[in-house]
Amino acid sequence: MVFSNKYLFLISVFSILTFNLYGQFCYDTLQLKELEIIANQHDLFSVTKKTSIDTIARKELGLTNIGELLSAYTPVFVKSYGKGSLSTVSFRGTGASHTKVLWEGFDINSPMLGQTDFSLLPGSFFDEIELHYGGSSLTETSGALGGSINLSSGYPFKSDFGVNINQSVGSFNTFQTAINVKTGSNKLFSDTRFFRQSSDNDFPYLNTAILPESQEMKQTNADFRNIGFTQQLAYKFKNNQTISFITWNQWNERNIPAIMTNIDKGGNQDEHQNDFYSRNVLKWNIINPVTSWDIKTAYFHENLEYYLHSQNSLEDTITLIDSRNKMENVSLAGKLIAEPDKGLLITGDVKAVYQKVISNNYVETKDRKLLNASVGIKKDILNNLSVEAVVRSEISDVTVIQMMPMLGVNFKPVKNQDFHFRFVISRNQNIPSLNDLYWYPGGNENLEPEISIDTEAGADYLLMINNQQSLSFSVSAYSSWVRNWIIWLPGDYRYWSPENIAKVYARGLELSLKTSGTFGKVVYNIFCEYAYTLSTYNSDEDKKSGLSETQLIYIPKHTAVGYLNFKYHRIQTTWSLSYTGARNTSMNSDTKYSNQLPAYMLNDLSASYGFKMKKLDLDLKFKIYNLFNIDYQAILWRAMPGRNYELQLKFKL
Repeated sequence: MVFSNKYLFLISVFSILTFNLYGQFCYDTLQLKELEIIANQHDLFSVTKKTSIDTIARKELGLTNIGELLSAYTPVFVKSYGKGSLSTVSFRGTGASHTKVLWEGFDINSPMLGQTDFSLLPGSFFDEIELHYGGSSLTETSGALGGSINLSSGYPFKSDFGVNINQSVGSFNTFQTAINVKTGSNKLFSDTRFFRQSSDNDFPYLNTAILPESQEMKQTNADFRNIGFTQQLAYKFKNNQTISFITWNQWNERNIPAIMTNIDKGGNQDEHQNDFYSRNVLKWNIINPVTSWDIKTAYFHENLEYYLHSQNSLEDTITLIDSRNKMENVSLAGKLIAEPDKGLLITGDVKAVYQKVISNNYVETKDRKLLNASVGIKKDILNNLSVEAVVRSEISDVTVIQMMPMLGVNFKPVKNQDFHFRFVISRNQNIPSLNDLYWYPGGNENLEPEISIDTEAGADYLLMINNQQSLSFSVSAYSSWVRNWIIWLPGDYRYWSPENIAKVYARGLELSLKTSGTFGKVVYNIFCEYAYTLSTYNSDEDKKSGLSETQLIYIPKHTAVGYLNFKYHRIQTTWSLSYTGARNTSMNSDTKYSNQLPAYMLNDLSASYGFKMKKLDLDLKFKIYNLFNIDYQAILWRAMPGRNYELQLKFKL
């Protein structure tokens, strides 16, 4: 991997700066002693649906990326092109561009694509991973028609020093390293994190695209190398004021394998992508008896280079793409949280963003100025009813986006039971990406924002069987009507162009069951979640043609995840499974190949043993992925690995 001198200097500086940091202290947050969470967190008193990834899942997949973590432990659909390749996430029957990812409160979706590649988000870099479903995303951002994912790190001020090293080796010459060094006092805090992963990714697979008979092959041109670090510093210069800085820098290099249908065509296809990004946030937090102020600014820089050279069997060039893109983002944000009376919470935030893109895919340099603001109020009434309302608005350049309101209620009908009903209705809008507007050729500067109207109803129940056992259940039903959905279509001049032509109706059901407790000396945790998603086109033309009865491509109707975790003294074992239903790959059933990928279920099994050597805690874990060696394709003609193994050793000082 090649780095410039200035980036090597950056690494050296931030490696030296290892003072103690403290995570953002918010007015409505209490700093408690460390607590192990035994199930996906869900706030029963929340008006909207929000969940966070639990401790067990984080420990089980500590070296994986966020895409793999979500695929294994949440019902959202992760569209993966294979290990080390592009990975996107969609909520509730919407598209990848309708999922917003916030890091420390700032949107990290690409301004060009409007999406985030989840394969490039190391799970070890974040302490908190929170999912906001549907209208709940309006409390933080706009444009997340399906939902949003919030990533953040904390900074507990305490006199402490700790080092965590996590090293694994796996099949296909895969190596992963994660290092975390924390140190601090009552005034200072430093958190340094480093990760590196590499893999030849040359697994065997069955190529089903070769006729007349499938062939066993080995994946080629699929290796990848990723390296990155974060450095967080925090200083409490007054009892109620904290200033902090965090930087996240990462380099990614990956070769992209040819799809199965192109393997036997010859031509030595060369396809690869290199990325570098630096994301930096400076925050100032002020806590008063009634109010909390959070003022912060961010600077994001990203370089993306994509290259494709394909030839035929005679080595004549068929395709040559050399795409070079530079993106810059400057943001300034402020947030106020006030509690003027018990049970009354008022919030307000404003964010100004400037985006600039220099790309050889645009005619000229393009930029965009955004102003986003919201006002919210939450009121508890009679100890059994909570009402929350949010109004958000956005200005894109000189265009004022219509108001985006959200109204929700949470009702507890039985006084002594943790049983809650909730209902939410909201309106949201997503502005076109810069590629939608300015890609050459094909961009359409006349595109309108995508608009959704969402409703959701749900119930949550928590039962404490005794001091050692608990059971919780959650159900949510939702519907979403989206108009002006942007679709790229082939035009008359042999290139594609986006249009606001689609109307989509997405609806579904989500079920979650969790139980935990002890049985003798065994601690157990059981979790399962199921989602039914129906997402179809809904225009009058689609209804006449029968297309409204066909599920949108790459949105499974059925998804399910679950795990069983057992711990006995120092021994721990986890069995996890994920089920992905059949996916349409085309809206047209009259195709040469099948237009639907079959459903598949993946099982993973791990066992670990923890032991202590003086002041050093060690944990040795062995894991089997795809236990039953299932042959499957998540994306049409993209090979996926069969059974593979990983050995992991964790050190904690």
